[in-house]
Amino acid sequence: MPRSPVRPPPEALGEEVRRVWNANAAFWDERMGDGNSFHRQLLLPALERLLSLSRGERVLEIACGNGQLARWMAGRGVRVVATDLSERLIELARQRTDLRGTAIDYRLLDASDPGALARLGPGAFDAVVCNMALMDMPSIEPLAEAIPSLLPAGGRFVFSVTHPCFNTGDSRKVASATDEGGRFEETLGVEVRHYLSPRTVRGLAMLGQPEPQPYFERPLSLLLGTFLRAGLVLDALEEPAYPSPEPASAPWHSWSRFAEIPPALVVRLRPRPRRGGPAPFRAPPGRPRSPRRRHAGGGGGAGVLGPTRS
Repeated sequence: MPRSPVRPPPEALGEEVRRVWNANAAFWDERMGDGNSFHRQLLLPALERLLSLSRGERVLEIACGNGQLARWMAGRGVRVVATDLSERLIELARQRTDLRGTAIDYRLLDASDPGALARLGPGAFDAVVCNMALMDMPSIEPLAEAIPSLLPAGGRFVFSVTHPCFNTGDSRKVASATDEGGRFEETLGVEVRHYLSPRTVRGLAMLGQPEPQPYFERPLSLLLGTFLRAGLVLDALEEPAYPSPEPASAPWHSWSRFAEIPPALVVRLRPRPRRGGPAPFRAPPGRPRSPRRRHAGGGGGAGVLGPTRS
């Protein structure tokens, strides 16, 4: 979907994200339900492998949206604290969940608020997960800073995002066709025009949603570097793509036709081992700047999960 640049004042970004996802909440909940094909076929298998959940574990979910991943995790015997910035999404998540006998605690939480994150408790969770939401968050530094304290030694943080290289505001799906001696051949690809410079754009996670949402696009060096500087180490990485192209009856621009190009990135990080128990390393003040090139050109709450840019 085409994206248009948007540059509101920094202090207004968080409230704008909240407002947009409250406005989109009912539409999103109806369309997402307990997971669409993008979630079930691409994201969930990778999340399951990287989370590697065990019964009785305690998991914090950041930006839970309508609670579909939280319900899936609770069904595997873990206790979930599911949080989101959007009041309306939290309401809908509770309505979709039979809270009797379900180990899910839905809470309103702004993941850019260091105090709110600290109040969750040191070492309180075996795992933290953020599913298709970091690209919806204007600031990820507070979350990165908090995670080493929220996890015990051996804990893990797993996140998924739209792929920063291939599924961005200015990436374009392209198709070409050739007649090779009477044999028709179709080639699909992605044209990337902007990557290194962080930027904010507006776009649709789902066709028909009431309002376009802000996306906060970051190159891999900035996305991963934010968490590495905060004291985490990269432990696993997957780039899920559809296993084989769908029949030609599917729209040519559907990600299901692009078997060689992943639309999502799924990452696992762990706290850096601490020698003698010193406090975790903290990133220096100020956001690191990404290198710029002159010729560079460019899916709820504080981010909600979803099939964005499908």
